[in-house]
Amino acid sequence: MDSARANLVTLPSFFFVLNGSGWMKLAPEAAMHACRGATEAGLVVVRVEGGIWQNPGFEARVDCIWDGIDPPATSSETSINNGNAAAFIGQEALTHSAFVLTCAPLTGYRHRTSTNAV
Repeated sequence: MDSARANLVTLPSFFFVLNGSGWMKLAPEAAMHACRGATEAGLVVVRVEGGIWQNPGFEARVDCIWDGIDPPATSSETSINNGNAAAFIGQEALTHSAFVLTCAPLTGYRHRTSTNAV
C-alpha cells in the first residue's frame, strides 16, 4: 500500500482493492473508470479533487474541486452523480493530471459526534 500512496495509480481496480477513497492519486482515465464502477460497488462519489502529479508528489489545485451528493441516495441518484463526477474529470483532464476521489457508502455513513469520536 505504501507504493500506492507514493505513486500515481493507473489501474482503477486498485481504488477498490486498496480502499483508495480520500488518499489515492489516480490518473484521469483510472479516476473516470473508478467513478463509473463506484455505483456497482455501492459507493457515492462525494468529492473529486484534481491536481498536478509532480512525480513524486501531488499538487492539489483549489480550482479543481467537484462536490457530489450527500448520501444516503438511491442507486439511480448515485449512478447519475457518479457519472457527473466522471464527466467532471474528463473536462479537467486537459489541465490536471491526477485526481483524488472521496466516496461514501450509498446508504450513508455515521458522522462523528462527541459520543462516538475516537
